[in-house]
Amino acid sequence: MSRVIIAGAGIVGLSTALSVRRAGFEVAVRERAPRIRETGAALGVWPHTIRELERLGLGARLAEIKAEPSSVRYRDFSGAELAATGMPPGRTVYRPRLGALLASAVGADDLRTGKELVDYAEDRDGVTVYYADGDHERADLLVGADGLNSRVRAILAPGSESRHQDGHHVWRAVLPFDGEIGDGCPVLGRDRTRGTLVRFADGSCCWVIAQFGTTTDTTRTGKEEALARVSNLHDGTWPFALREVVLATPEDSVLHSRVAVVPPISRWASDRVVLAGDAAHAMSPHIGSGASLGIEDARVLGECLGRAGITPALAAYQHDRIARYRHVRRYADAMAAASTPLSYVERFSEYLNWLHAPATR
Repeated sequence: MSRVIIAGAGIVGLSTALSVRRAGFEVAVRERAPRIRETGAALGVWPHTIRELERLGLGARLAEIKAEPSSVRYRDFSGAELAATGMPPGRTVYRPRLGALLASAVGADDLRTGKELVDYAEDRDGVTVYYADGDHERADLLVGADGLNSRVRAILAPGSESRHQDGHHVWRAVLPFDGEIGDGCPVLGRDRTRGTLVRFADGSCCWVIAQFGTTTDTTRTGKEEALARVSNLHDGTWPFALREVVLATPEDSVLHSRVAVVPPISRWASDRVVLAGDAAHAMSPHIGSGASLGIEDARVLGECLGRAGITPALAAYQHDRIARYRHVRRYADAMAAASTPLSYVERFSEYLNWLHAPATR
């Protein structure tokens, strides 16, 4: 049986393990962190993502992630509804819960932590992977699912380093909160600010505040930075408990990220090495489908490997994915450039309907 090493045990790496296992490969997932731990908070998933997870054999267990319905409506900072015709319904998932479900499905025997990939050497018969602890191992195929700052991508496609995006910052947290929070509609506010406040099935709340073209004040904490932007999202005249929930958040629970992206790259694969997920195409989270697209990568890679030998399968996967993401980037750029909240919603709706069109699956 052919063997594949997957660098990265995030949602995409784990999904890839399940997909290529179904194609008949022995899988070995290697994670550089000392333990499996998904960072982040809420994760939006769309109907086609649920279908992808069902294809991976998780249908009977999806109830465990308790995905909550997501509104297909949006509001502006005054509470006025911004309607978009025909937007497909979404679900909101607590990201660590989905990661844990995928890790359980892969199984502890095929997953090792504390294995930071530092180099690999490819030859006609396979690939040797080298780790920071001095260890190395051999496989028929290496998948780089090691995220935004992928070491595999750096070797495969030199000069493809990630770059920060237009002063784009995100603050977020998950916490217990018993009060009313509002209806969960995402808000598209002033000064290119976006935010949401949702409740998970276990009663906890997740809030996210993002802003384009902004700078941060190094004298303020992450919580203070988030609070400074609440007025862009809520004028105080309608039910939306964002300020109250942020105030109730412990300072050390606030996650802050300066958003970075991976520039378009022309090479996703060699004869024995291939990229998936953010390692290949990290884009701004304003498209709301990064994990969904990565899970789709996993499915396409597995299907290609199930139909052909490794080298032609990787070539077919690269051809499919580069063409696919050329369109995704066009939509992402259009959403980033939207001048009004309503134009953003209209462009997002257009993108989601394209994403879910039968011809694209």
